[in-house]
Amino acid sequence: MGSPRVFPWLGAALALLFLASLSVGPAGVYNPLDPGGWGLILRLRLLRSLLALGVGAALGAAGALMQYSVSNPLASPSILGVSPGALLASVLVLLAWDGAPLPGLPLLAGTLGGFAAYLASAGLAARLGFTRAGLVLAGLAVSSLLSGLSSMLVMLAEARLGMPAAMVLLGSFAYAVPGDVYTALGAAAAAALLGAALARGLDAVSYGDEAAAAMGYSPARVRLAASLAAAALTSVCVYAAGLIGFVGLVAPNAARLLAGGHPSRSIPGSLLLGAATALSADLAGRLLALAMGLGEVPAGLITSSVGGAFLAYMLLRGGLEEG
Repeated sequence: MGSPRVFPWLGAALALLFLASLSVGPAGVYNPLDPGGWGLILRLRLLRSLLALGVGAALGAAGALMQYSVSNPLASPSILGVSPGALLASVLVLLAWDGAPLPGLPLLAGTLGGFAAYLASAGLAARLGFTRAGLVLAGLAVSSLLSGLSSMLVMLAEARLGMPAAMVLLGSFAYAVPGDVYTALGAAAAAALLGAALARGLDAVSYGDEAAAAMGYSPARVRLAASLAAAALTSVCVYAAGLIGFVGLVAPNAARLLAGGHPSRSIPGSLLLGAATALSADLAGRLLALAMGLGEVPAGLITSSVGGAFLAYMLLRGGLEEG
């Protein structure tokens, strides 16, 4: 199912979404005939649109890598606790260094924290037989615990460091700055390279451990590399935009439907669809804010609402069944 011929259409749709995201904001809809509007676009909307593009692409690829590493279409950074684990570790570092840690240290801590959360979810799932249902339930338990702890730390960071707690916990692109944009776009580029490098190994593992070993791949090493890559990508996204949930669940499943199940097609498809999902959520949030007279509707609220409905759909259609 699916075809690589869908990629030009995905690219065109993403380009249209990006242009649309430049035209809408709290100040209204941009009039291209107004020369004064270009400053607004360059200062505000371009930065947040690029941040949404990079974060969404990286999260989509991270979700695909995680789903292939555990052979579970319901796995995602938010469900398995990777996102709140990364946030918890990053905020701990910021608090320990009074908001001025060594460059890159929060990202490294976030990667390790996210990977530790993934290991905790996998370990708990192993006690339940490592079924699809067991992994999801274990991940939700770990995610709930870490979400509570990270929420308390973020509130402390708001009081001590001025961190915008609501936007971090809900996930938003409104506070986009050039440094975060460069980091997110770098993560998106890294996601594309990692996906290409791991695609063959993940495809081999999908046929079973014995078949993968016969093809010259170590299943354990392939899974470890994919899960570490997913944790690192998620850490960058959390650090740049807060908790943007369920992009890593929706995008990979849609990519397999549209582009096919082979990792060499579904991972790039997840990257494109993840970017489109994040851009759409940010655009929808801005339109809702305009309609309701609010200052900001965080994109994370939109992705969580859509992602929760998608998870319910997957459960109803038998997403926890083995096979």
